[in-house]
Amino acid sequence: MNKTAILFFSIIALVVVGAMSLYLWDKHVPMDASNHGNTPGNLQNGGYFFEMDGKVFFANASDNYCLYSMNPDESKPKRLTNMGTKYISGADGFLYFYMDSTKKSSNVTGLGSATNQYGIYRCRTSGRDQNCLVRDFCGEVQLCGEYLYYQIKTSGTLNKIKCNHTGQEKVSDELISPLCYDNGVIYYSGVTSDHNIHALYTNSGDMSTDFINGFYFYPAVQGGYIYYLNGESNYSIWRTNLATGEQSLVTSDRADCFTLNGTHIYYSFSNADAPSLRRCDLDGGNKTILYEGVVNSINVTSQYVYFRLFGDDSLWYHMPIDASLPAQPFIVSSK
Repeated sequence: MNKTAILFFSIIALVVVGAMSLYLWDKHVPMDASNHGNTPGNLQNGGYFFEMDGKVFFANASDNYCLYSMNPDESKPKRLTNMGTKYISGADGFLYFYMDSTKKSSNVTGLGSATNQYGIYRCRTSGRDQNCLVRDFCGEVQLCGEYLYYQIKTSGTLNKIKCNHTGQEKVSDELISPLCYDNGVIYYSGVTSDHNIHALYTNSGDMSTDFINGFYFYPAVQGGYIYYLNGESNYSIWRTNLATGEQSLVTSDRADCFTLNGTHIYYSFSNADAPSLRRCDLDGGNKTILYEGVVNSINVTSQYVYFRLFGDDSLWYHMPIDASLPAQPFIVSSK
């Protein structure tokens, strides 16, 4: 074989190897033990808004809760799925969420409108490469390191699966909530025997121990504290220092739900005479009324707080997190 032929076949081989490498890299799903998904507070409220890498991914109530992306200032919205989503999380350029065809975009017609799809899905942040990882009727889902921990409603169990669609197994026969995840530990309220807050160590064979004894709900870790509703204290918000174990009252207001960021807690004040969306500092100071009415599904991003009104799932409301403008409907037209 002459030198020209050898050079030609060498170039062809390099092209083929390069194309295969590019294909395999494109299909690669990065996993990291330090990864975590959406904030516990947002997920406790349905996980409808999730911010990552300069984008906000959200379930658009104006389009049957289909998954959309937008900039944090709410500009440039783009639809990513044709079906309703919740428990949105992600890491390393991928999104993970529960999708259910019972809520479907009104713009889907033909065979797409007749499909029955449900389960835990993975896709790229662009919306492409959508893959079903778990085909079942699932409840809460959280990204915990290399795994997705999720509830299965049909069996009443907590299960897990690796982000690359391997290593699926049952974790517990209890319908444990995996939403409060921090540094290798899932903190959850007891389900069958008690309502203590337990700690499930994902890096130690999913071993579970008691963490705080009491009648507590909706744990959320933030800034070295674990926050929760205290059922023994009229469902007020309390917190416990993770390092010292010291417990303290945050606000005596009775709350239906709450979420939080690095500076504030946003909560639904449960009062028959004057229900409202309220905000306070992480230690309970500087309490402010943001909106008068019964609200739920509170989610927060770097620039806005989002919520719904009780009895109306068809519309989101939003307001700047600095409360510089009053709350108003958040409507994103489908395209």
